[in-house]
Amino acid sequence: MSNPFIVDSEDSVYISHKAATKSWYKNKEELDVNYLMIDTATMKFGWGAYSPESGYSYVWQKDLFTPMDKPGDDHKKAFSVWVLPKYVDGDKNIEHAPCLWQRHSFGEYSGFQQMGASFYEESQKPENKDKLPVVKWIGSEALSIGMGTTAIPKFELAAFKERPDNFIIPSWYGSEEEESTPVVSPKDTSSSDVDTKETPVSFNDEIPF
Repeated sequence: MSNPFIVDSEDSVYISHKAATKSWYKNKEELDVNYLMIDTATMKFGWGAYSPESGYSYVWQKDLFTPMDKPGDDHKKAFSVWVLPKYVDGDKNIEHAPCLWQRHSFGEYSGFQQMGASFYEESQKPENKDKLPVVKWIGSEALSIGMGTTAIPKFELAAFKERPDNFIIPSWYGSEEEESTPVVSPKDTSSSDVDTKETPVSFNDEIPF
């Protein structure tokens, strides 16, 4: 029987895009991904910060359309969304467990905005009302920021699909406490983006991306 007091880091639900390699990681392992199904009901904008003592912490807007003031000098624009990653290439068809893409790096935030913009208008059509968007990751664009560099993941809309039975969000997510207080993520900096530039955000009454 496994020790209940030891957390296996390989069970982490967090996914990230690493700028240095322009690839996806789950914890410290590179993940084969070229498609993401998006749970649009879990999409959030907010602010994130990191400290060695407490790890990652986030505060979220009440909805995608209502900006909130920056909580502190150390905070950067952040986002959060549950995704179902998949890799499809010829005979290969690899489906991963649901992952939480929750970050505050400039490159990933920019990618999240572009991803949302790729499907938002189509998602408003009646025929897509009860379906989830599937986006294809088509590569990552390198960008110089000050003395460093980042990479912005690029997406295009592939389809709208019915939610599969295995796209299940963990029961701990979305609790009343989680929704109303800062969220602290695991202290894993292995896949952190190193950029420091503040993300320019423009909000629109109709399209929050």
